[in-house]
Amino acid sequence: MLPPPDDPDSTTDTTITSTRSPLPLTTDNATTTTKNQNNHHHPRKPKPTLLNPLQKGITTYLTHHHTDATLPPSSLPKRFTIYAPLLLLPVNALTTPPAWHTLYASLTASQRTTLYECILSAFSRYNLTHIAINAPIALTDAQGTENRMRSPGGLLPLHGDFGPSPSTILNLDAPTAEDLGRALWVSTVQNHGIEQFWAPMYTMFSRGNVTEKARILDGMEGLRREDMEGAGMSVVDMVVKVDGDGVLEGGIGAEELVDGLRNEDRVVVFHGDNRFAARVLAQIRHVMEARGRWAPVRHVNLGLLPSSAAAWGDACRMVDGRLGGWLHVHENVDVRRIEEMGDHITKEIGRLRATALEVEDMVAECRHVEQVKTYAPGVMHCVFDVKVPALEL
Repeated sequence: MLPPPDDPDSTTDTTITSTRSPLPLTTDNATTTTKNQNNHHHPRKPKPTLLNPLQKGITTYLTHHHTDATLPPSSLPKRFTIYAPLLLLPVNALTTPPAWHTLYASLTASQRTTLYECILSAFSRYNLTHIAINAPIALTDAQGTENRMRSPGGLLPLHGDFGPSPSTILNLDAPTAEDLGRALWVSTVQNHGIEQFWAPMYTMFSRGNVTEKARILDGMEGLRREDMEGAGMSVVDMVVKVDGDGVLEGGIGAEELVDGLRNEDRVVVFHGDNRFAARVLAQIRHVMEARGRWAPVRHVNLGLLPSSAAAWGDACRMVDGRLGGWLHVHENVDVRRIEEMGDHITKEIGRLRATALEVEDMVAECRHVEQVKTYAPGVMHCVFDVKVPALEL
């Protein structure tokens, strides 16, 4: 479903005001009076309205390059997001307020270029070079196919070189190495220093992802935060290819993968189809248990949207049988059916867990439902924290 333009946590964010820049503060301009020592009333000058960098840039342009037009601060857009070197404006940045929309629509291409340069100059401390307008994530792509990858095809570049246009790429879901090499890459820092990079023409970015991961790490059974400190900075990116039978290609097996890990490595990313994840992990477990280095899997984060149901069975196989654990199930749910969905998830996971452990019956329990963000009108992105039972011996 199409997320609304005001979804605060998707790449279609139109409501963020950068925390790295002064907030647009509006003061009361009503005239006030004060008394001097002689009890005479004198009007106090109104406090000036403080402009944020976006408004300062526009004001500079109007003052020096478009002197026949003046707009008060209340008629200027004020919201923006900084993903260096990109200044990202909300979807309505050029259409509201009405007076600003009228003026912007009248500008020539050359005048708009000058405007953008003035805006970037106002953000000089951030070393920004590009400007774009955000857009909602489309439900389907240009060919009418479901946009399961949630590719941000609607992003509108205004200033700077963003690389090849998505309209010239045959498969937006699978850009080539050349496409990515020519694309603009941006970054942001979250969660106490973890720096994230992505190409906004091809990849959705969600600020809420780090927040949800922090929630999972904070006090969850079987997890210690000190074990995860800096994990985002020490990721081993290993490419694992599998054939149709789930066998690792190129003669690379679980033992070789384990040998390739350094003692300080904490996260291994496997590029491939998650249908083989349980089988690959079982191979790795066999080798690491023999070396006394295996740590039981207690948590599985199932973040695939719009539904992670296809991975529930494998997740139930991965969670340690002796200790049990948790599945954190992400689903997009009708707000009227959240409780009903929770009941369905726990019942199905109980059944799948029993199958994985080869017992007749097991009962899972939904301990908490985290409503992360609005995905579309009336649709909530929820995370169901499901307690997965251990095998009773």
